[in-house]
Amino acid sequence: MGSPWFTAPVVLIFSAKLSMLLGAVGCAGAWFEKKVLLFMYIITMIVIFVALLFGVVFVIAFNERVAMSARKELLENIRHYPGDEGADENNARKTMNSIQKRLRCCGVDQYQDWFNAQVWTGQPYVPDSCCIEETNGCGKQIAANETYGLIYLDGCFNMIQMEINRNLMIVGILAFILVFVEGFCIVAALGLLCYLRQRDRYI
Repeated sequence: MGSPWFTAPVVLIFSAKLSMLLGAVGCAGAWFEKKVLLFMYIITMIVIFVALLFGVVFVIAFNERVAMSARKELLENIRHYPGDEGADENNARKTMNSIQKRLRCCGVDQYQDWFNAQVWTGQPYVPDSCCIEETNGCGKQIAANETYGLIYLDGCFNMIQMEINRNLMIVGILAFILVFVEGFCIVAALGLLCYLRQRDRYI
């Protein structure tokens, strides 16, 4: 399910690679004692540092909005799910079947969403992708009151929320480490630059 939120790891990777590249510039400035290189390094690192902080705040602030967007998309997929047997495959069916298989879930908030869906021409049932042991037509053999051990009972929205929160925690930890390292590098570079300027006064 596409979302701008999932670009956060890409931004972190890009920031880390750019920081490594700038680290080479900083090392060159320190080794050759070039104040211009050190100054460029400090300014660029500060820009990345601030951008990374804003990025982390943005991800945290929009986490709830992303979750609600995912829930809305799931509901739309159920609404457009081709319930009739032999109906043409569409994106809604492909998406829901893929999500339910991968996350081991059924429906949006609970499996009963399928029994309440207005997509079946006859007796309502769940898609085969809801079955714990998936076989052709297994979803039609499930009665609304006989589901334990036969289908996944948890809704997919809860599973997606858990996955988003887990990824958010990973991104937050990586961002914190990167911010700490960049902050240390900025302070070290500033200290070296001040030392070089102070030394040049007495030469």
